[in-house]
Amino acid sequence: MKPLLTVVIPVYNVEKYLNRCLESILIQGWKNYDIILVDDGSTDRSPQICDDYVKAYDFISVIHKENGGLSDARNTGLSQAKGEYVYFPDSDDWIEPDTFIALAEALESQKFDIISFNREFVKGEEDVIISDPVETQVFEGKDAFVQMLKHSYITGFANDKIYRKSLFTDHNVQFPIGKYYEDLGTNYKLFLSAKKVYATNQKYYHYLIDNPDSITQSWNEKKFRDMFGFYKEVFYSDFVRSQLNQEEFHISQLYYVNGLTHILASLYKAKLHKNYSDITSEVKQELEKNKLTCSEIKSIPNRIKYLLYRMRLLKLAFAIQGMK
Repeated sequence: MKPLLTVVIPVYNVEKYLNRCLESILIQGWKNYDIILVDDGSTDRSPQICDDYVKAYDFISVIHKENGGLSDARNTGLSQAKGEYVYFPDSDDWIEPDTFIALAEALESQKFDIISFNREFVKGEEDVIISDPVETQVFEGKDAFVQMLKHSYITGFANDKIYRKSLFTDHNVQFPIGKYYEDLGTNYKLFLSAKKVYATNQKYYHYLIDNPDSITQSWNEKKFRDMFGFYKEVFYSDFVRSQLNQEEFHISQLYYVNGLTHILASLYKAKLHKNYSDITSEVKQELEKNKLTCSEIKSIPNRIKYLLYRMRLLKLAFAIQGMK
């Protein structure tokens, strides 16, 4: 018997995007799924759109609730999910028509706790997804986590992964309520609790970066603080460190420094380092505690920014850029 996949879609003021997201699910060739829409206190037409889909499709249900944020909406949907597997797309994004068919063999084998695929950052429907030549691998959970730390095609996002529901329930894992960058604080627990992970580099997920309401479009102190907190949690957590050998711990350190560099660069770029001087100072202290050599810098995505930081030129670089 084919396993049931429950698609949990948090919905908050996405009347412009929700139809596209839902239609990209409904067009899938692999049909053994149901959909839970979690209306998180929307104030636009999103609740009505949800209700209309519920009337049209008997495998779609909706939960209308007070606003509690993305994590709370995901956790609410997860608690009501009937499927052995769960998937959490964002309601302003969409997936390729062949996504579920392409992953059907991995799903139907029921061997995997996590099925990971890849994404493309897009500005609209006209942006075409082009994947690299097909690469698929099977990892133990810890090895998949290390691949994520290496910034491979296993990302730290939740919306390009299908999870076995029991991975959450058996290990008491939930998305952290009231936090930004909740995926960062959740995926490491899921990977390190998983036994087998199926991973493909094929891009099936369209991640919309032009949504003005997206958290990536503006900064505030809480966003910086939450991101910083989760990077520290992943790096310093005894749960993580107890499972890593020396080489893997070093990879974790590189991941941490890369994340810190991104935070500091974002503070300078947004010209908020003076407003949030405490966070800026704490991030710099952590960078000083975890200095990288020239050879180590090569392996991190933010290597140029890190090099500018070490040369004490990062703030100046963004100041000059802002003058253009």
